[in-house]
Amino acid sequence: MRPGDGLAGVVLAAGAATRFGGPKQVAQWRGVALVRHAAHAALAACPAGVVVVTGAHAQAVAGALAGLPLALAHNPRWAEGLATSLACGLGALPPGATACLVLPCDLPRVEGADLGRLAAAWAAEPGRIAAAWYDGHPGTPAVFPAAAWPELRALRGDAGARGLLAARAAAGDLTRVELPAAGADVDTPADLVGEGPARGEPGPA
Repeated sequence: MRPGDGLAGVVLAAGAATRFGGPKQVAQWRGVALVRHAAHAALAACPAGVVVVTGAHAQAVAGALAGLPLALAHNPRWAEGLATSLACGLGALPPGATACLVLPCDLPRVEGADLGRLAAAWAAEPGRIAAAWYDGHPGTPAVFPAAAWPELRALRGDAGARGLLAARAAAGDLTRVELPAAGADVDTPADLVGEGPARGEPGPA
């Protein structure tokens, strides 16, 4: 089996989105719900399957993903922070997964081709974490090989994996993938304004 064949995706979509003022996960980006856009991108890059972690707006998120070939994992502890969603996603990975691509659902400028580059960079050195590099630092989306999963499970609170990625980068033990689009997350409805007409939904991979 080639290294890339075992890559599964974890799309994080459990937060309350209080700064957004509502269920950000289902807000429209060019005619497609943010979480559906993220799921399509992940499906294009992750042959071993995709898990979407739900939480605060689980019913709305599930509705926005109807018909896609993926799994839903509900995190009842979502209010305790992002780390619990990472652990939930890891626990729901399909059998045979050897690495996971972690993708927040609020990065609409990140496309399937971007994740494909990230996955290819990881597959070239499958023992190392591969992470998006933008604004001078690493962040998600990122690919974590199975050997790094205990470190993800050990995280606490709402900081996510940024500290782990920064430590790996400082130690020279990180594959960097230049991905400026990953720096444009959605925090408020204003971040979705002025992005042009709907393009329609991309086809599933």
